Amino acid sequence: MSENSGSEQARSASLHTEKADHAVGAHIRHLRQARSMSIKSLAERSGLSIALISQIERGISSASVRVLAKLADGLNVAISDMFEQGLDHTTPDRVVARKQDHQRIDLNRTGISKELLTPFNTDPHLDIYLMTIEPDGSSSEEDFVHQGEEAGVVLEGGMELFVDGKRYVLGEGDSFRFASSRPHRYRNAGWKSAKIMWVNYRS
Repeated sequence: MSENSGSEQARSASLHTEKADHAVGAHIRHLRQARSMSIKSLAERSGLSIALISQIERGISSASVRVLAKLADGLNVAISDMFEQGLDHTTPDRVVARKQDHQRIDLNRTGISKELLTPFNTDPHLDIYLMTIEPDGSSSEEDFVHQGEEAGVVLEGGMELFVDGKRYVLGEGDSFRFASSRPHRYRNAGWKSAKIMWVNYRS
């Protein structure tokens, strides 16, 4: 690969990341404003700083999985609502989600992407994601908590899962389940991408 080709790929990846950051930030701002909530109020409810929320909404900073979970709790929405839905919400709840309808969110700077597999529902409690974690990708460097319960199974690769300070190494076929209120985080310490079928339940 030539130096110019490598530089072009790097610029393309950077532009894609910036575009994704702006899309996520704009959707979070939409959710907040739809609830007539100020940034200060959301900061108090989520435990995040006003500056960080402002930067995320403007696409200046990327939101990690940990931050998205805290914002979802602060906005009193399911994590799936953090995806910018492209479906018509005036239609009845769906039973089936076709492959082309799956919504995706790329957290490029964290090395994580999430694809929402569950059909649209007006009152979601359970969501299933296909999560891809690139090598060295992680939810955050800090443990975090949020509402609900989660479970999953590793489809490809492996990951390290930390719950209550204890480290678990999971490989293909291994599964997990824990209350989201327990401090947790996860990362891919391997050399290839990990794919995990991840389930979030919010009561």
